[in-house]
Formats: sequence, C-alpha cells, structure tokens
Amino acid sequence: MLEKDETVILDGRAGYQTPLNRGTLTLTDRRLLWERSLSMDPFGEVEVALPLAQVRGCRGSGDAIVLDTDEGEVLIFPQWFMLSMLTGNRRTKEWLREINRALGQQASAAS
Repeated sequence: MLEKDETVILDGRAGYQTPLNRGTLTLTDRRLLWERSLSMDPFGEVEVALPLAQVRGCRGSGDAIVLDTDEGEVLIFPQWFMLSMLTGNRRTKEWLREINRALGQQASAAS
C-alpha cells in the first residue's frame, strides 16, 4: 500500500465521509490513505488514496476534519462522537495538526 520511500506520519481508526463508515486512516508524507473495515454502507468506498497535492485546505468542524480537495469536500472522523465529547476532540485536533503540517511540507517541497 505504501510507495517506495513513503513515510507514515500518523495512523489510526477513522470514519470516512460519515462517522459510521469506519476504517484505518494513514497519513504519510505524500498521501492520506483510508481502508474500510466496518461500514453501514455496503456500496461505499473500500479504499481511498488521496494525494496531499490534491488537498487545498484542511479545517476542523466539531468532531470532523474537512479537507478541501480538487474533487470537493472530504470528511474524516478520527474518533467516535461520544468519545470526542469526553476528550474535547483531542484525537481530531492531533490529526488536524499533523495533516496541516504535512500539507505545509508538501507545499514547501513543491516550491
């Protein structure tokens, strides 16, 4: 799944587009990868590989991370809603910080 010389920055469980579409999310120095492991939507995406070069912005919205991409908005849910209420969205903030850091490094490398 990883490309040659690709480095993992962060990985963990997360929802993709909906909190119920659960899987494994991996942030690398080049891409965001998501692989479904549990989903209420049998026709939903099974695997996603989103190059960081296609992400134009990243922001938090409650317990979700909103990625502005060339193809539109992508929603990531790094933790369950009830758990996020108890932890003050700590896991979401960690993912948001690391994604923004990777986007900044990607932009610097492209210049």
